Amino acid sequence: MANNTKSVLVSARMEEEVTCIVCSELYTRGSREPVVLPLCGHTFCRPCLCNLENTGRLSCPTCRQTYVGPPIDQLPTVFALLSLSEHFKKSEGHGCQRHGSPVEFWCRSCQLPLCGHCLLEEHVKDGHKVVRGTDFIAERKEQILSECTVLIQEISNRKGHCVNRFSEWTAQIIAGVEESAVLWNSTQNAQNIMTDVVHATNIESILVSSSMLGSLREEVMRAAQRDTRTRTASDRSLRCSSCSEVDSASPLGLLRQESSPDVEYQETEFEETEQTTAPEENTLSPATPTSDAVLPEDKTDSSSDSPLARQDSLGNGPLVARQISSTSSTGREIGHTPRDSGVMNLLGPVPWPLKCCVVGPGGRRGKLRWEGGRLHMYALGEDIEEPHFMVQMSVLQYLVPEDYQEVFLVLETEGRCLGRVYIRLWGRIRRAQHFLALCLGSLGPSYRRSKFHGVAKRGAPGETLAGGKYLTPEGLTSVQALAGHLEWGGEHIKEKKRGLVVGANAGKPEFDAFFHICMKDQPGRRFACAFGEVVQGMEVLHAAVTHLRNNDVTISDVGVVLASTAP
Repeated sequence: MANNTKSVLVSARMEEEVTCIVCSELYTRGSREPVVLPLCGHTFCRPCLCNLENTGRLSCPTCRQTYVGPPIDQLPTVFALLSLSEHFKKSEGHGCQRHGSPVEFWCRSCQLPLCGHCLLEEHVKDGHKVVRGTDFIAERKEQILSECTVLIQEISNRKGHCVNRFSEWTAQIIAGVEESAVLWNSTQNAQNIMTDVVHATNIESILVSSSMLGSLREEVMRAAQRDTRTRTASDRSLRCSSCSEVDSASPLGLLRQESSPDVEYQETEFEETEQTTAPEENTLSPATPTSDAVLPEDKTDSSSDSPLARQDSLGNGPLVARQISSTSSTGREIGHTPRDSGVMNLLGPVPWPLKCCVVGPGGRRGKLRWEGGRLHMYALGEDIEEPHFMVQMSVLQYLVPEDYQEVFLVLETEGRCLGRVYIRLWGRIRRAQHFLALCLGSLGPSYRRSKFHGVAKRGAPGETLAGGKYLTPEGLTSVQALAGHLEWGGEHIKEKKRGLVVGANAGKPEFDAFFHICMKDQPGRRFACAFGEVVQGMEVLHAAVTHLRNNDVTISDVGVVLASTAP
């Protein structure tokens, strides 16, 4: 009993010595380091003395002697007292409750911690299985870590299932919106056909109406088949490859790396650069039409084309909802009939057709479209009619793979669409994330309506198409980075190969928005920082190279692919 009392008194005395009497907190490295007042020798934690110093005249809280000396921040830490405090924290609360001695053993039979006295007095003579405390700690650590790993994986799997369900719901909503537009237009076209038939006076008009009705029926049947697949494909997820993975190191931590001497950095210096005779760069090109067409329409005369033979700008089959003219075969203008005004509920007319968009920072909006069996999100900043459904851009990140994002550029020249280019970005590279932000407009500006400004090494190995001058809100061009510390050199150096998308800022941060697309291989030569590759549309880029001799080539639209399979 005497030993226990003595141990308690020693512990109390030690706690008193390592505690600041002003705040009653133990001295702690970094946050509450002890400092001594040189004139009186009393010790307190630095934050308490700093607070007293800020009030004006500083006096010792213990003896009230006025302090004269350097600022408290400049007083040295009493490391001996700090070490004593740390030792006290380790020993406090870990002593045997019966004997006050350090706990150093574990009894497997009783599942109890033991000190040396407990071991000798009871457990050894009773034949209990006892191990050292350090061995027990190591075993239990391994067990806990293993169980936590399994639990985290289970949680991650559940998160994956949750995200997959959300992805399906989002995709179904957007697909439903697309279908509502098809059905709405089909209704209008069916009514136009009826009007034409009523007023038809010759065989040719009847045959045209019959053919248009057949195409319209096929379009409606395709929409119905898509709806059936949506209802029955509950086991098919629009998942991204990173949904069930534990977050790893963020690419935002990557810093600009040292350059290598054998790398061609001056990508902005062209051997041959074609400048067009287009208007000044700070003059905005005509805005992309906001009609139902996905890509800019070809402005060439197409009056000789049959309406049923025309295809949409993605090369798909006839889209009757967009092809049947609102003018009848007899030449009369047919007005659109009102929406289903008879369908009413307590809140007013049911909206039809439905509209959906993505909304980002500042309330800016972008289109969401199913195109070619994949969900496309267009860059923010478009003037979109008030939608019925709005999806936050931050939520749609679940549909974007973490390692490889795929963006698209729609190119045009002289108002004529050249086609699309799809680029897969290597997502863990900060420069790729910067390019993605300029494809989405998530940080403000985007590459929409920006122009390719030249071709380097035209016709020679290592030929590249140069771009990157985005438009500012004031209508001027800029190549200033929207984020800092973009990579350059180091592990990102790649041999010049056709299709690579690379940084072209010559290692200068003020030109970080510049990029080049390699058009021809050049073995033995390397780019300083590759961050993506073209996966579709090289023929479109070659056409752009050809047109840049005499005309502007503009990125008329831009965005990212969110999902790979339509519901």
